[in-house]
Amino acid sequence: MSVRPLPLPRAMPAFGERPSARGLAGIDPFLLVATVLLACYGLVMTYSVTVEDRAATDDPWSLVARGAVFAVAGIAIMLVVAFIDYEWLGTFAPLLYLGTLGLLLAVMLVGESVLGGQRWLSIGGQKLQASEFAKVFMIVVLARWFAERMPRIGSPLTLAGGLLLLGPPAFLVFRQPDLGTSLVFVAIFFGVAFIAGARPWQLTALIAAGFAALPLVWPMLQAYQRARLVAFLDPYADPQGAGWNIIQSLIAVGSGQLMGKGLTAGTQSPLGYLPIAESDFVFSGLAEDLGFLGAIVLFVLYLVLLLAALRIAYRSRDPFGMLVGAGIVSMIGFQIAVNVGMAISLMPVTGIPLPFISHGGSSLLAICFGLGVLQSISMRRGDRST
Repeated sequence: MSVRPLPLPRAMPAFGERPSARGLAGIDPFLLVATVLLACYGLVMTYSVTVEDRAATDDPWSLVARGAVFAVAGIAIMLVVAFIDYEWLGTFAPLLYLGTLGLLLAVMLVGESVLGGQRWLSIGGQKLQASEFAKVFMIVVLARWFAERMPRIGSPLTLAGGLLLLGPPAFLVFRQPDLGTSLVFVAIFFGVAFIAGARPWQLTALIAAGFAALPLVWPMLQAYQRARLVAFLDPYADPQGAGWNIIQSLIAVGSGQLMGKGLTAGTQSPLGYLPIAESDFVFSGLAEDLGFLGAIVLFVLYLVLLLAALRIAYRSRDPFGMLVGAGIVSMIGFQIAVNVGMAISLMPVTGIPLPFISHGGSSLLAICFGLGVLQSISMRRGDRST
């Protein structure tokens, strides 16, 4: 990709420059409040499902305390990033891209393997899932690529260049193996390209090409991945094998009914039926404990978050900010759709975390970093050249 920096409407601010009072007034309160409430909701569900699932830990408060540390750190990161002009990210997008490849290669070479996947780097005794941060960095990279080429978005070379940028990191994540996260990369590409002005027929053609390439990709999948992709179509065809997780998830969701059984009162997790209840299937635990109403509260908070993000993107001072916002919305929205769809058998089981609610520090920190960039865009939407 070109190393020419984005044309800036004003001189680049120093890292130590503080936004004016007018800039601070630009912080989006809806995005901030929704972020805090979702983080708190996640802590409540971590406690509830870990109390139910004694196999997960003898001390449920240990996971809650760990989650609280990451939640506070995530919100702090969001606020710190908001104070830095987001155009710095656009200027250093080539370095971010190289750093992303370096992180993912490090995972492949020296990463730790857990549950059959080599996805973590151990730093200071803490496990870091590099692919979570790679998603946000690729949003910046793709946003810059398309922002510089919006007048030529109809050219096949523009889309092809974006795909060439996307290919290496998505492939490295796919080989960890992590099919779910690699699909998030694809969703980010389509979201950014669409808002940049790519023609619907172009994107449809890319989707068709992807399906046409499925026979080539299928043998590259692990056996358990192939089984999961097929099982959601008819989980009862293999109820003791590939369909087990989906069936137990459906039982948990259905048993919650309208009001739920109450916090810590679920049965699917403590009886060992609901797997990885604090992460992959946390929505199933939420629906069992808090019922349909609890799910509605969650979806309302997500709606507020995504609408606030879309409004910030729409009001951005430049195409780069708009496309960054589109990428973040695509990332979060896709993860919500796939995780919830997985819990109710509308999507294959892929291990994509539910934003804010699934227990996991890397996911939370990466999302908060992205939301901090959105706040930076919001705070500077009126800073235009005169």
